Amino acid sequence: MSRTTVRAAAAVLLAAALGALLVPPAGAKPTPRAASKPAARPAAKGQPAAGKDTSAAMFRIGREAITRADVEKRIEELPEGVRANFATPEGRQQLLDRMVEEKVWLMSAQQVGVPERPKLIQQLEQQRRDLIIRTYLTEVMANNPAPSDSEARTYYDAHLSDYKVPASASVRHIQTKKPADAKRVLQLARQGQDWNKLCERYSTDSLTRRNGGNLGPVTRDGQFAVLGRQPALAESAFALGSGKIGGPYPTERGWHVLKVDTVKAESVKPFEQQRGIIIRQLSSQRSQDFYHARLDEARRHLGVAADSAAIKGFISQQKSARDLFREAQEKGSADQRLAAYRELLAAYPDSEVSAQAAFMIGFIYSEELKNYDEAEKAFRRLLASYPKSELAASAQWMVDHMRTEEAPGFIETPSDSAPGTPRPRAAAKGGSDKP
Repeated sequence: MSRTTVRAAAAVLLAAALGALLVPPAGAKPTPRAASKPAARPAAKGQPAAGKDTSAAMFRIGREAITRADVEKRIEELPEGVRANFATPEGRQQLLDRMVEEKVWLMSAQQVGVPERPKLIQQLEQQRRDLIIRTYLTEVMANNPAPSDSEARTYYDAHLSDYKVPASASVRHIQTKKPADAKRVLQLARQGQDWNKLCERYSTDSLTRRNGGNLGPVTRDGQFAVLGRQPALAESAFALGSGKIGGPYPTERGWHVLKVDTVKAESVKPFEQQRGIIIRQLSSQRSQDFYHARLDEARRHLGVAADSAAIKGFISQQKSARDLFREAQEKGSADQRLAAYRELLAAYPDSEVSAQAAFMIGFIYSEELKNYDEAEKAFRRLLASYPKSELAASAQWMVDHMRTEEAPGFIETPSDSAPGTPRPRAAAKGGSDKP
């Protein structure tokens, strides 16, 4: 079994054990460990009562022990709501068993040198650093006062436009293809005939015909849920007013008879309704301002000084040839890759991947763009600049064969340090041009 597998198994076992410890199954009863012992005799005068010696070892694991004091300390360290799980004999037995498991695994790990592993030491140091920072920041930020109601009210009054509710109208319609049909429907509706029945009989709008032509609420911007943007129709609805029927009004969909159920005037959301949202907004902004103010204060107190030249040198350090080659491979279009490979060659003409970049320029021209003249120029530049490269033979093969019907069988060779560089198989001996 690999070390990774062993570590994973140990983590799973320990997590399962701790999970079972903190959240025991509802109604579960642990299996008794042993038969109950006879009741202890009363202690003689001057002697501690039986079971009260907190330093006595209940378990020994090698040279280490688990005492009653250890278990009681663990219970005290648990969250208040969890401690009740260990108020019974069964719960205390379960906790004791889990602590033995922990001690067994901890001592086993110590025996094989896990605590001395550099990676673990690094992770523990990172956790220690983060915990120290979080603890201190929590204490610092606790001094940030919460926004008051008066501040929230001042903000509300200064941003009333943000809390406006636009005027809206609840509208129904009956849509027809011809204006004459719409006029007929309008006349019947004004005579008091049932609107829903008229809608179901005459409307050509299949989406609303069976629900009384309900278009829902609309504001003056004219965005209807069913009809799309119809500002002129919306203005007509507002002009009619609550409880009125009017029309016919034309749109590109046909002719419409409108029935306005209600019109609500523009209003403002009340402060009490928005108070919680405003408090959260102010708290968030105030926390950011308070944090940055305390950070600046701490920087001044500690005398933070910056070396701009060193910083600029670090930030603007040139990418390596391999980084540029990798980025060129990941570009999308052929033109983008060509430009990236040329950038690499300009910055690193003699790097370990320069010959590969030069070859890829010729290869893209030949195999993707079918521009054999440019491909040949690229391959010949490779032959001139990198004659000792293992790709020189491949470049020469491409010059000799890329315009023919013979397609190269590209493979990757271990000697080509950059992955993904195609290379043709060498020609067979005996004068054959086949790859």
